[in-house]
Amino acid sequence: MIMSHVRECLVGHSAELWFYGAPGVGKTHLGLLIAGRFEFDYYDCSDISPSVAPELFEYLDAGTGVVLDRVDRWLHDASSESALFSWWKRKENGLVLISETSPRADESITLPDLASRAHAAMILPLDSLNDDDIDRLFRCQLERLRIELAPEVLRFLNPRLPRNPAKLMDLLAAMDHESLRDQRKITVPWLKQLLLRLS
Repeated sequence: MIMSHVRECLVGHSAELWFYGAPGVGKTHLGLLIAGRFEFDYYDCSDISPSVAPELFEYLDAGTGVVLDRVDRWLHDASSESALFSWWKRKENGLVLISETSPRADESITLPDLASRAHAAMILPLDSLNDDDIDRLFRCQLERLRIELAPEVLRFLNPRLPRNPAKLMDLLAAMDHESLRDQRKITVPWLKQLLLRLS
C-alpha cells in the first residue's frame, strides 16, 4: 500500500509521507526500498549531526525525492527544524519522513510552521507484526530471494524464527549471502551454526 502511494502521489509531486513506529518494525527497510525503487536520495539523520542539517539542505536538489530516516533526531533543534521547513517549501518532488513517534504527538516538533506542514502530510503508523505476519514475511522473502529450503529445514527453522522483522531480515540476508558464497544447500547443521553466530 505504501509503495503504491509513493508511486502515485509522491514521485514527481511535491507531496509528503510520514510513517512512524517502534524500533524493529521495518521502517528503515521500507525507507531503503522506497529510495531504491523510486530513485529517492536516502539519509539516515542519526548519522548526521543536527548542526550539519542546514548545510545538507542547501545542497539537496529540489527536484529529487528524499527519504529522511530517523528524522526525529533532528527535531527540537532550531537550526535543523528551520532548514527542513525552508527546504520543504521549495522542494519539487516527494518527501518521505520516518520516525519513532508521530509528528502529531505533543511537542514532537518545536517550530510551529514545520509542525503545521507535518500535520498536513499523509501520516501512517507501522505496527508490529504478529506471528502470522512474521511467517508470511519469511515466506515472501524466501520466494523473493529464491532460497529453497527442504521440509526438514523449514520444520527446524519455523519455531526459531526471530519475531522481530529487522532480525528476520538480517537472518534471511545472511542465509542468502552465505549460501551463495558456500555454493551449497541450506541444511539444519549449517543453520544451527548460522543462528549461533547471529545470536
